[in-house]
Amino acid sequence: QGKPADIGGYYHADPAKLAAVMRPSATLNAIIG
Repeated sequence: QGKPADIGGYYHADPAKLAAVMRPSATLNAIIG
């Protein structure tokens, strides 16, 4: 499953932390918007 990640909560996660964990690739983010 990978390493545990701090996303600022379970049900109400912090959107900025969640985006950083779920979309770690800047190149891919640039492609998909």
